[in-house]
Amino acid sequence: MKHIQHPKRSSLLTWLLTFLFLVGPATYATGSSLVYKNYIVRYDRGWDILCEPYVVQKDDWVLKIFRQKGEIAHQDFRDFLGIFQRLNPHIKNIDMIRPGQAIDIPLRKLEHGTLTGQATGVVTIPFVTLTQVTDVIKEHSQTYQVRPGDTVSQLLAAKYGRYGSRSYQEGVKLFQAANPQVTDLNRIYAGQKVYLPDPTIREQSFYSAMYDEQGNLKESIAPAPAPAPAVPLPVPSAPASREESEPQNALAEAAATVGGQLRAKGTYYLPRPGNEDFEVDLSRHPLMELQGGAKIMFTPDNRIMGMDTRQFQAAWPDIKPVTVDEGSSAQEIVGSIFQALDEGKPETAEVAFESQGVHVAVRSKWVRPEADGRNLCITPIAGPEQQTPESIRRFLEQNGVVLKEILPGGNIPALQDESQRHAVKNILALAPTGQKDFVQILSRALGLSYTVNTPITFPYAGIQIQAYSNLLSAGNNRETLVDFGELYGDALSEITKTGLNIVQITADDTYGTITRKLLSALGMAYESQPSFLAAPRPAEYNTTITVYGLLYAKAENQRVLLTGASLPSAVTDMLSSQGIDVIVW
Repeated sequence: MKHIQHPKRSSLLTWLLTFLFLVGPATYATGSSLVYKNYIVRYDRGWDILCEPYVVQKDDWVLKIFRQKGEIAHQDFRDFLGIFQRLNPHIKNIDMIRPGQAIDIPLRKLEHGTLTGQATGVVTIPFVTLTQVTDVIKEHSQTYQVRPGDTVSQLLAAKYGRYGSRSYQEGVKLFQAANPQVTDLNRIYAGQKVYLPDPTIREQSFYSAMYDEQGNLKESIAPAPAPAPAVPLPVPSAPASREESEPQNALAEAAATVGGQLRAKGTYYLPRPGNEDFEVDLSRHPLMELQGGAKIMFTPDNRIMGMDTRQFQAAWPDIKPVTVDEGSSAQEIVGSIFQALDEGKPETAEVAFESQGVHVAVRSKWVRPEADGRNLCITPIAGPEQQTPESIRRFLEQNGVVLKEILPGGNIPALQDESQRHAVKNILALAPTGQKDFVQILSRALGLSYTVNTPITFPYAGIQIQAYSNLLSAGNNRETLVDFGELYGDALSEITKTGLNIVQITADDTYGTITRKLLSALGMAYESQPSFLAAPRPAEYNTTITVYGLLYAKAENQRVLLTGASLPSAVTDMLSSQGIDVIVW
């Protein structure tokens, strides 16, 4: 099996090298010809988002900033805005940004573990291309069509001040750099298009770096330093000990599991027509508000501030009272919440979707649709060793499924450390030029013997006839002829009578169909559309991933998945961890 690097890795690095100078200043350190730029990494719906920390400048506006920044904005501006708003909740109205506001601009979605240091929340990327000064000046210029009577001195004086002043002289240098086609500043003509540098370029942090010690413009510059980026994102701490205020801890864990907001301090006032408001001490009866507006109030004894829970429910039907014992675990509280809301069923609930050549079915004990269209799937597990791998959980979230797993004792297990991901996997990518080429390279990949134009003889009408075909052999007398339409008529039946097996490949056969025909002819067992459990636990509450392809047992304890699908990296990670090689075409 040939080992190749996952194709997304190299393409990402190529993209980084070509794109980074287009996205504006962040943090730089220069030395010889290398420039280092720091970015921060934020998490959003299953993706790591490479972001540029940016401070809004005077005269900035949303489209000016965003459309110059990164791949997401160019590919899908609606998706970009959604990510931006989730990562910058302090920006209530993106059409009203103010100078001095700090924002994180999403640049690109990253696969988990793609870049060195990604898990820390800050990545430093070296690159060697320096910014050309003329390009910078043109980016800060407006195109202008010369009118009758215009002169360069008049145009520049209107922007940079009186003729002969220092700022005017700088304007002349900028104009000359942006317009090398204008060889004589005293000779411009009506209709000619020129670049007029914007004087606000002098307010940019990199402006002084454009000039050498003699005051002449340089050919290229390294980006100017900027304030240090935000500190790395904190690593989530382990859940607090169960001994510390157990019921409160369990409620907090349950709230985190179902995505609710817990209020356990202060007084909550409930209106009563014709009477004073009913006051609830939240330290005794915490309130949990779920996405979508549902509310849960907890009590240890079927009474809320002395009122029977049935009376309470009748008076305020939009609040569901839930009885929670002092020793209740988060898992038990979650079950009580779903029972009170009449959501989910005792049997397994399932959410399914298809993506990149796989069918995914997530079976969990409780499923709750979220207000944003996603599905929250909550399932109990026996221990941390039964966790779903983080890469699969991210893949699910990218497809609208948020998977939460919870231990019997109530704690939500910390995410596994997957910093050592499979940078190189057992993946062989075939690039056939046609059916005949496909059979040849597939045979080599599977360790089979394949000989083209093999002479064969067979009796016909009392004489021996010679023909040529292709012989495929798996050893131990398992062999077959592979015909691409050269054999037909009586020749086929006569050859079959000799005991030779023939696989006929038609022009309409896909590579998947050819693979099935070959394996079947050789008597090699395979499984179509194989399914795999994502986590090491029983199937009842687990995620099943079905791949559109074939699973073939190449040898004892050696399995090969053959598929024409471009599988998600999370799935190839899972297959690699289970010792399964992958052949894709």
